[in-house]
Amino acid sequence: MAANWLEALRQRLELEPPGAPTEWADLCQEAKPPLFSAVFRSSDKPALIIASTLERAETWIAALLRLGFPEDRLVRLPSGAASWFDPSGVELEARNDRIQAMTRVQNGDPVVVVAPVSAALHRTGRPDWFGDQTVRIAKGEALEPEALIKRLLWTGYEHQDPVRLPGQFARRGGIVDFFPLGSGLPVRVEFFGDEIESLRRFEPSTQRSVKTMERATAPPAREIPLGNPQVAAQIRELWTDVEDDLLHADLGALHQGLPFDRLEVYLPWLEERPTCFIDFMPSDGLICLDEPLLIASAYQRWMEELQAALNSRAERHDLASMSAEVYARPLTELKGRASLAMSAMDSGKLDWFAPKKSIKIGAKSLESYRGRLPALLDTVKQWQASGLDLIVATDQATRVARAFQDQGIPYISNEEATELQPRIALLERGNLGGGFICETAKMALLTDGELFDLHRLRLPPRRFTEGVPISSVLDLKPGDYVVHIHQGIGMFRGLVTIERDGVTKEYLHIDYAPPDKIYVPSDQLDRVQKYYAADDKPPEIRRLNSLAWAKAVATARKKAQEIAGELVAIYARREKATRPSCGPDTPWQQEMELAFPYTETPGQMNAIVETKSDMMAPHPMDRLVCGDVGFGKTEVAVRAAFKALQEGRQVAVLCPTTVLAYQHWQTFTERFGAYPIRVELLSRLISAKNQKPIVQAIHAGAVDLVVGTHRLLSKDIAFKNLGLVIIDEEQRFGVMQKEKFKQLRATVDVMTLTATPIPRTLYMALTEIRDMSLISDPPPGRMPIRTHVQPHADWLVREAVLRELQRDGQIFYVHNRVSALPHIAEKLRQLAPHCRIEIAHGQMPAEEMESIMLAFYRREFDALVCTTIIENGLDIPNVNTLIVDQADKFGLSQLYQLRGRVGRSDRQAYAYFLYRPGQKLTDAAFDRLEALKEFSHLGSGFALAMRDLEIRGAGNLLGSEQHGAVRMVGFELYQTMLREEIRRLKRGGEAVSLDQALTTELPTLEIPLNAYIPKDYIKDDAQRLWYYKRLAGVTNEQELDDLKREIRDRYGPPPTPVKALARAMNLRLLAYAVGVAKIAGDRYKIEIELKATHRLPAKRQIELQKRFKGLRATPDSITALKPADLPEAIKLILTALTEPAT
Repeated sequence: MAANWLEALRQRLELEPPGAPTEWADLCQEAKPPLFSAVFRSSDKPALIIASTLERAETWIAALLRLGFPEDRLVRLPSGAASWFDPSGVELEARNDRIQAMTRVQNGDPVVVVAPVSAALHRTGRPDWFGDQTVRIAKGEALEPEALIKRLLWTGYEHQDPVRLPGQFARRGGIVDFFPLGSGLPVRVEFFGDEIESLRRFEPSTQRSVKTMERATAPPAREIPLGNPQVAAQIRELWTDVEDDLLHADLGALHQGLPFDRLEVYLPWLEERPTCFIDFMPSDGLICLDEPLLIASAYQRWMEELQAALNSRAERHDLASMSAEVYARPLTELKGRASLAMSAMDSGKLDWFAPKKSIKIGAKSLESYRGRLPALLDTVKQWQASGLDLIVATDQATRVARAFQDQGIPYISNEEATELQPRIALLERGNLGGGFICETAKMALLTDGELFDLHRLRLPPRRFTEGVPISSVLDLKPGDYVVHIHQGIGMFRGLVTIERDGVTKEYLHIDYAPPDKIYVPSDQLDRVQKYYAADDKPPEIRRLNSLAWAKAVATARKKAQEIAGELVAIYARREKATRPSCGPDTPWQQEMELAFPYTETPGQMNAIVETKSDMMAPHPMDRLVCGDVGFGKTEVAVRAAFKALQEGRQVAVLCPTTVLAYQHWQTFTERFGAYPIRVELLSRLISAKNQKPIVQAIHAGAVDLVVGTHRLLSKDIAFKNLGLVIIDEEQRFGVMQKEKFKQLRATVDVMTLTATPIPRTLYMALTEIRDMSLISDPPPGRMPIRTHVQPHADWLVREAVLRELQRDGQIFYVHNRVSALPHIAEKLRQLAPHCRIEIAHGQMPAEEMESIMLAFYRREFDALVCTTIIENGLDIPNVNTLIVDQADKFGLSQLYQLRGRVGRSDRQAYAYFLYRPGQKLTDAAFDRLEALKEFSHLGSGFALAMRDLEIRGAGNLLGSEQHGAVRMVGFELYQTMLREEIRRLKRGGEAVSLDQALTTELPTLEIPLNAYIPKDYIKDDAQRLWYYKRLAGVTNEQELDDLKREIRDRYGPPPTPVKALARAMNLRLLAYAVGVAKIAGDRYKIEIELKATHRLPAKRQIELQKRFKGLRATPDSITALKPADLPEAIKLILTALTEPAT
């Protein structure tokens, strides 16, 4: 229906696509997207909207989406210029979006590209070059893999296996993977000789193919040409004064024509013809300007900052002296190209835009009624009486409809309406964030912005790749300590291939105290675990066959039995308590949840379902929701709170700090703003005078939900009908407060949120006796944090700050000495005069610190110079640059948590860990900083970095007295012991052997079979090890078949040794099913040993001996002589054992 009221708006204002430069004036910001949509939504030509800033550009996209523009027609065009001179080059997010915009426009797609002026006018490669360099392939095409790789390399793609991000490619034998920029999923090309046999899209997170394709394209991964020897020689000759080490590396890459991070620095030499994105637009495409006067001032500021960055580099001889104009096109590039301007007032005659026609629209912004529905409804009646048509765009249609019914205001829903009807309000689903009234068009648009003060419109997240779940990555490498469950703690030295008696296999080499070592067959990886403990001290390595290991295992197991007993007792007590259960979801619950602007991750959805199930059960809920900051725990709490409120129960949300309390209060207020729910805040931010009526209202039941600090636990706080308590970061409260929480758990629902991660394996153990939800999947679009470790330099700080300001972001600057903060802030003001800066530290009065933190959260200033007070819990998605001064003074987990304060959105985040120039770092400090550099990605490095925090999280759950047991046997082994003890106590069974508890119990198979993964099939040791581990862990035929398909999909047809490895696993699974303990065989005979629980009766022995010539059977074994095909003979005997006796 949106199309109908928009078309009515267009007709009443008599607006048409402009033939000559035109200005729509007297136009408030809220009316611009609806008017643009009304006139251009059916256009079959590309359009470009130019705004002054990135923030305004993104608001356009969000509004157009809500107005019904298909998501695939809207394309961001950010500026990469802010990071041109960064050692890491243009951020991937910007590069991906820019390439997508260029590709779509060049293809003639009817897209709407939205850009800040800096993005539209910075220089780029020629459109004709861009089109020529696009790689196009088709199924059945004659093409060699080497030729495809050469073309990808030449257009800027970089080798990375596995392929997870745009701009990467990999080759594995006859398979080439590549991730085209601007594409949702990467492409897998399978060759048969020199012909493309198949093309498939695959999921980056699983590396599994998801659909077949007939054709695929790969636009250039860089928007300018790569280098050549002539360009390299020219720059070397001109830049004789430049002393930058990076220059020499850059020139080498330019000479060889290779992609490298700072390629765009050399743009004036690589692309001689000055072009920008405007040149990609067709002559009949629309270019629309959002406030030309603001665009002009934003362009001027951008050019000044770009020139300052160039001058700074030239002064320290990093670059030659250059003008900013060589990197950007002037505003006059828009002269004769821009055909429409939208303005709040007349822009006048600009030398780059002079409209031939000006149309006054007369659209004015509306005031916000902030939930005061009676006043709003009176205004609606006045509008209708004066003949104005009303459109209500809301996420809360049910509630608005009920209010209109109560007041006798006629309305119709957009599902029922075909056109606007006089004096009948139109209810349109979907908040537009801000409305307007246009007397000229006799129309008013009302939104949740005016109704409930809900103005925020969120963009859909980018989808580079689903985040890799934290616990799914194997991180074993040579030099790591490992635990063999039978032999104890040793050091992993790597994978070795050994040939013995003509049979080749791959083994794990583990060293113990000299001279002892063992070689573990790759099919027994379930007996080997990586060693972790709660501290960084190396474990003691002993010789094999010493009694110390058996003693350590016994001690750790006893500790596990003790804590398991305590946990099971607590669980039993809670199961006896009862309280009235909640009913199923109401229509309001469903409506509130539909207003959530993001797509729930699988882990988040599971947590929501589990929580609701708890609340509908007869026992009080006590659920722990565990997940990193930004992974979506708060939304789980929001939905639980709303469910409790629907039952008429009060909700209390407890936070350890005032800032966190304020953040939660704002979230709950925003999410519940459309409903008759009273949400209050109790903390130091509220004066004692103002607290008193809130406390009285809580007691009277007039406050539905209250968010607060430990103030909520004061004696004067009494709830009328408390039903749910939500505790954020319980471990950060004191002992007395925790005792109060214990009392609460006996009578009301309790949900605890924690951002301290715990290992998935421990989570699986504790779910037996504790209701827990683990959210381990990062939201889609989460980008790896770019991490720089280097000496402090003023220019580096300046450019990091300016780049963040360029994209309307904020900055944390951390230093560990309070006395130095004022000096640092002053220095920062000199380096970046436009930057608004404040200071915060733990020694200032609590009220002052909290007011500064809140102002920062509200984006009232740009940079916070502070101590480590930001280390825990703070979630400010707009902060995406972190600078840590004298980083060598901090611990690894502290640095990791500091870095976790940025990268909380789908924007590229930056972390700078700086140390004093010329300072000699200690070995420990160097190792810490190097480790952080390694932990830049959301893949295996992310898992490594998380492990230390996971173990700390486990300590919070289990208690510090367990640390000694963990050190003795390693974390993985200890938590497996704990899991088995919990299961035994709950089920009342006998204790099982360590081998039974820790392995899949698959029988050993000792036959001369070349069963391994050759290095020329899977080259990477870590990936080979991962597949050995997964093969050793399969528990049924279906899992094995699935794994075989995955290997075939990723690496192509498996060679004979891999088929043999799968065949061996197949035999072990079959043997396990019929009670076999061990199989040994050679060309002379087969020996099968049976478990004591699976003895063969005499009748069955006779049957087997009759069926197989030369076979001899006893109650506990089977022997067969001279098998023709050893594996096949074993399979036939095992299959016979599965058949029922005759």
